Amino acid sequence: MRPYLLSTLRLILIVFLILSSFAIIYATNRNIRTVESLAALALESTALSLSSSAESALKAGERKGGEEIRQIFSDRVVAYALIADKNGQILFHTNPRLAGTLLAEESFRQQWPAVTASGRRVVLGTGLPGYEFNYVLRSPDGVEELLRLVLHTTPADKIVADAEKIWWTVGGLLIFLWAGSVILERLLTRHERLQSELEKKNQLALIGQMTAVLAHEIRNALSSMKGFAQWVDEKMEKADPRKTGLNAILHGAKRIEDLVSELLLFSREEKYYPEDFEPAFLLQEILPSLASPWKGKTVLEIPPSLKARGDKEKMHRVLVNGIRNALQAMGEEGVLRISMQPEERWVKIEIEDTGPGIPQEEIPRLFTPFHTTKTDGTGLGLAYSQKVVEGMEGKIELGNRGDGTGASLRIFLPKI
Repeated sequence: MRPYLLSTLRLILIVFLILSSFAIIYATNRNIRTVESLAALALESTALSLSSSAESALKAGERKGGEEIRQIFSDRVVAYALIADKNGQILFHTNPRLAGTLLAEESFRQQWPAVTASGRRVVLGTGLPGYEFNYVLRSPDGVEELLRLVLHTTPADKIVADAEKIWWTVGGLLIFLWAGSVILERLLTRHERLQSELEKKNQLALIGQMTAVLAHEIRNALSSMKGFAQWVDEKMEKADPRKTGLNAILHGAKRIEDLVSELLLFSREEKYYPEDFEPAFLLQEILPSLASPWKGKTVLEIPPSLKARGDKEKMHRVLVNGIRNALQAMGEEGVLRISMQPEERWVKIEIEDTGPGIPQEEIPRLFTPFHTTKTDGTGLGLAYSQKVVEGMEGKIELGNRGDGTGASLRIFLPKI
């Protein structure tokens, strides 16, 4: 899968998630608002129906203290009901003891409806929510009286509360949707990475086959040339000026021979013999031969009991290559720092130098075969190190140190 295609799929996925999430949230919010409106309409319709029944009963001649009016308001949804005249005197009350009393004057003026019917939410003296509905009753003789009907809103509120619980379902659905999308994106990324690694391995395998054939042919031809040059050199007198040319030939042959050896080492199919070993012992074997003639300072931070798993012989080559590169980068003086520590499921071995560092534009290509920043390098040392470290199920990184003074090679091996 090409990178631009993966980026396009990511963009499409993000747009789909945003649009679908917005649509789900918007639709859920609209549904809940609709339920709230229907609940409010149901309260108003119930109050209006009871008020109309009471008005019809009064027009039929029912007295305000009659049983028919009282029965109309006996529904359990009714908190209380009263009928008062324009002076505020209560003519009827579902609590008979309040009949004949007066409504508070200020309250009565505020609550006398400006229109035939009006309703509002209130809080009852018990602390429960209620719905107050004021309705103007008009008797056949034109007298206007106030009918105040207060309903319990608990049933309607329960319906709204049940509807709002859908947010939990919607939240779970959105979490599932986003989590599934994240997993899908990770799978796509992993697929892209695995495909890229497969292509890289195929390229390396092809390079390996080509270099193996070329290296063998070069070595055969070189052996004859080098052998003849050595024979001629042995036959010449030490003072013969032509020995200088022969020495140059032998030096060049040795250089080509080293390159061929590295090519064969890199191109061959590796077999791994993993074992538990202490990297500290390997470093103790390597450092005396590499760092003893060097004039700089060596700092070791190596726990002796820390074990890793890998091919000990191949790790020896990797560490030699890493330390040699660090020493060559610093020249005659500097500070070589080698540390080792556990890090999650890895044992991290870090080789740091105080050389000039690595140009930023070179970092992405450091492990590419035949790419080198040295005038006499082959560009196979780091490529070989990466090949065998990854073959041991580890990983290797190379970059500049955080303080900008030198480079840092980090090798991660599976921890025991």
